[in-house]
Amino acid sequence: MNAAEKLKSAADEAYNLHPVSCSHAVWHVIKQYVQGQTYFTANALLLQLECDPRWKQVRADELQKLANEGVLIVGGLAESPNGHVVIVYPGAAKLSGGYKAAMNGKSDTVGSKGPYALAMSRSMGSWPGATSKGDKTVWDPWANDKKFAKVKFWRFDPTAKKISAAC
Repeated sequence: MNAAEKLKSAADEAYNLHPVSCSHAVWHVIKQYVQGQTYFTANALLLQLECDPRWKQVRADELQKLANEGVLIVGGLAESPNGHVVIVYPGAAKLSGGYKAAMNGKSDTVGSKGPYALAMSRSMGSWPGATSKGDKTVWDPWANDKKFAKVKFWRFDPTAKKISAAC
């Protein structure tokens, strides 16, 4: 199994095991790469990624290439009371949107905002863009350009040394 297949397999397993918790699904994948990884809720995990030197921030335009190389990438946005986290999923980037969702009291198709990297995402909420086994993009859980502009992504660097938390 190559690195991208390992990432896809871990994400698929997490998707199946944790249908209503983004943080548990992401934690399940991280545990495949980081021995002894502590469970964190989405907001706490995002803070931990920011502080841990093994996690390097990456731009959205780098995501699909890195995921296709098997690099573990976590993306997310801290919000009150609960943020949301995703895993970047290997495969070909695709157009965002294209799924039905209730908006402004009626069902409508979410429009495309261009091609984005794929995502593995789970959610306790009802937004259909936040549930993906590689069939939706990293933009879809937020489905809002202003919110997506605030989403950050980190890749795991297994060669970096962990030091005690700085925050």
